[in-house]
Amino acid sequence: MSASFEDASTQRRVSTVVIENPNSPNECVLYPSDATDEELETTWVPAEEGDYTRLLDRR
Repeated sequence: MSASFEDASTQRRVSTVVIENPNSPNECVLYPSDATDEELETTWVPAEEGDYTRLLDRR
């Protein structure tokens, strides 16, 4: 499953990919949609269950 949204602060599109792991929590990876292959090696953010919180919980 993948999706994308526009980051209003930089006006770059960010894509997401959900990596489904059968024996561990799924992972969500965020990366710039226009990243080159070389940039993809270092320009991404992974998140596993428990690494993130809901925005409403932080307000």
